Amino acid sequence: MRFAVLFPGQGSQYIGMCKDLIEKFPVAAKVFEEANSSLNFDIRSLILNGRLEELTRSENAQPAVVTASYALFRVFNDQYGLTPYCSAGHSLGEISALIAAGALSFSEGVTYARQRGSIMHRALEEKKGRAGIVVDLDIEVLNNIIASILVNDYVAVSGYNSPKQFIVAGYPSALRSLEKEVDKYGGQFIPFRMMPMKADAPYHTALMTYLKPELEEALRNLKFEQTSFDLWSTVTGKIIEPTDCIPSILGNQLVLPVQWNQVLSSIQDSGVDLFIDIGPQQITRNLMKENPELPVSLAFDDEEDRKKLGEMLNMEVIL
Repeated sequence: MRFAVLFPGQGSQYIGMCKDLIEKFPVAAKVFEEANSSLNFDIRSLILNGRLEELTRSENAQPAVVTASYALFRVFNDQYGLTPYCSAGHSLGEISALIAAGALSFSEGVTYARQRGSIMHRALEEKKGRAGIVVDLDIEVLNNIIASILVNDYVAVSGYNSPKQFIVAGYPSALRSLEKEVDKYGGQFIPFRMMPMKADAPYHTALMTYLKPELEEALRNLKFEQTSFDLWSTVTGKIIEPTDCIPSILGNQLVLPVQWNQVLSSIQDSGVDLFIDIGPQQITRNLMKENPELPVSLAFDDEEDRKKLGEMLNMEVIL
C-alpha cells in the first residue's frame, strides 16, 4: 500500500497536544525535551498547561505545531517501521515534512519555526491586512470576483484548501467587497477574526513581501540534506528535487499561495491510496474529506483513526 504523510500548519494547535504520547512513549517525550533545549524556552509546559491565547501567538504556535507533528511522526515511525511513499505539509507543515524526511534537523527546524512565527506575527501587529475563508463557491467564480476587486483594491487567494474552501487575504476594504459578492453567488465568507485559532493577517500574499528579506536571512542559517522520501512542496506544486534550492522555496512561502488541493491531487495521481494526517487535531484529514475524489484519509491524532490505520496496515495498534 502506498501512503502519504501530511503535516498541518498553524491553526492546528491546542492545549494538551501529545500529552498521552509523552506519557506512553519515551521517543515523544524526547522530542519535547529537545524542543525545550533548542528554543531555550519551556514550550512543553506551554503546550501541556498554558493558555490557548498565548499558544496561538505565531511565535509560539509555529514551533509548537512542528514539535507536536514531529513527536507524532516519531511514534508512528517507531510503531510501524514503514517509510512513507511521499509527504507534504500545509504552509508551516512543510517544515515538519522536511524534518520527517531527514532534510532538516529537528533542532534547526523548530528554532526556525519560532523565528518564522515571530517575523510573520509582525504583519498581524502592524495590521498589514486581514484574512478569511471562502466556502461553497467554485474557484472560477471566486477568481472573477477577485479580478473585479483588484481594479481598485487588493485581495488574493492565499490558500487552496479544497475544491470548495479557499483562504483569501488582502486589505480590509477589499475583503468587505469580496464578502458582499460571495454572498450574491451563494457562497460564504468567514473572517479569521471569528476564528480564535487563526492568525488574522495576509500571509501567503504580496502584502508580506516587505518581510521576505528578514525571513530569507533566517533561512541562511539552516543546513538542508536530500529528502529520504519524496516531498511535495505546496509552494511550487511539485516534488522537491535534489537540485532545488529549499531556502528559496521556503522564502516564497511568505508571498505565494498554498497549493494544498493541487498537491493532494498530484499525490493521488502518483498512485497513493492512503493519506495519513500526522499532526495535532484532524484539520488536514477533515479538509481532504471535502474532496470526494481523494482516497482514504486518517488522522494519527485520533484514537479511532489509529485503530482503522492498524487494520489497514495489518498491524497491531498499541496506542
